[in-house]
Amino acid sequence: HDGWRVTLDTDYNAATKANDTRMRARFSNPSDFKFTIYRKGLLSGLATHLGMQDVEVGHEGFDREFVIKGNDEHRLKRLFGNPRIRELLEAQPAVHFAVVEPGWFDGEKEEGKDWLVFTVHGVLKDKERLKALFDLFAETLDELMAVR
Repeated sequence: HDGWRVTLDTDYNAATKANDTRMRARFSNPSDFKFTIYRKGLLSGLATHLGMQDVEVGHEGFDREFVIKGNDEHRLKRLFGNPRIRELLEAQPAVHFAVVEPGWFDGEKEEGKDWLVFTVHGVLKDKERLKALFDLFAETLDELMAVR
């Protein structure tokens, strides 16, 4: 998408002893903006009560469904203020979406470059869901470049 290579693959997860599906793209991130978003679960409320970060981005239903962590609250609100990104995330039954530093996937570390990564347990074969994930990546990468 627009010069970024978006890679879809599977990776063995030793903890679950099963394959995970992941989509990832390396992008320029000179401001070192990081985030992680995932659906709330049974223990999320307790973890938040005990001090785990959960940024509210100002969209009640979305804030109720997801845990959002990051290092710049203003940029989080702008990124997840994008209605298309929220729509695409809400359509995913399981979500672990993040910006992470290199090293997760390879030993290459290049100043100002990070990975945008989506991971889900199991092997996804649903073409419509995979297309929606690609659309999520495209929209998020475009927004990340606009929100520098």
